[in-house]
Amino acid sequence: MAKAIRIAKIPKQTINIKLYMLVAPQVLICYNCVIMLRLKKTVLFFLLFTCIFLSNGMVYSKESSNTDYDVPIDYSKIDKTALANQANLLYSNFEKITDKGYRQKYILPLLNMYSILSNMVPDEPLYCTRVGILYDELGTHDDYAKANFFKATNIRPDYGYASYAFGNFYYSRGQLRKAIAEYKKANGLETKYSYDRLLKMGATYEKLGDYRNAIDSYKEAYKEQSGLILYNKILLLEDLNSKDVLYHK
Repeated sequence: MAKAIRIAKIPKQTINIKLYMLVAPQVLICYNCVIMLRLKKTVLFFLLFTCIFLSNGMVYSKESSNTDYDVPIDYSKIDKTALANQANLLYSNFEKITDKGYRQKYILPLLNMYSILSNMVPDEPLYCTRVGILYDELGTHDDYAKANFFKATNIRPDYGYASYAFGNFYYSRGQLRKAIAEYKKANGLETKYSYDRLLKMGATYEKLGDYRNAIDSYKEAYKEQSGLILYNKILLLEDLNSKDVLYHK
C-alpha cells in the first residue's frame, strides 16, 4: 500500500526573480506615463494596481517556496535490504569526504534513502539517527535533526550512536554542557566514533576550564589511538592544571 513520505524542502528562489522580471517593466512604464501625463488619476490607479499585484505575487511565491510535498511511495515495491546496503555504502563514502562542498552533494540522496528506511523499519534507531545527522549537516533544519535524535533514543535509550550524534549537534552549536551530557551516555561505540567522542569531550571540558576531566578524556582517547599531538596536549594541560591547583590552595 502506498504511503506518503515528506521529502526535503528545496527553496524555489527563482520564482521571485522571474516574477520581478515579468512585472518590473510594467512598473517602469507606469512611472514614465505619470511623468508624461502629469499624474492623471487613471495612470495613478494603474500604477497602484500594478504595485499591489507585484507585492502579492512576492508573498505568494515566498509562501509556495516553503511548501513541503508529500510524495506517495509504495513500500511493497522497494527491496529493503538492497536499499539499506546502498545507503550504508554511500554513507561510508560520505564520512571519508572532508570537503564541505563535495559532502553537500551526498546529503539529499542519503536523506531520502534513510527517510524511506526509517519509515519501512520504524523500530531501527540507526536510520533515524542518520536522518538527524544529515539534517544537522544540512544546517537549515535543526528541529528535524533534534526530532530524529529524540526518536532514536526513544526507540532505544541506551543507543550510544544516537547520543554521540546528539552530542555533536550540541558541540557544533557551542552548547557545551548539553554536549557533555550526551557524550556521557554514548557508550558501546565503534572505535572511530569512540575516539572522536573522547577527543570532543576533552575539548569541551577544556573550554569549560575543567582541566582535570579534560585530561582524563584525552588520556582515554590516547589509549585508543596514540599520537604525539595528543600526548603534548595532555602534558600541557597537566602543567596548567597543576598551576591552577597551586593557585587555589
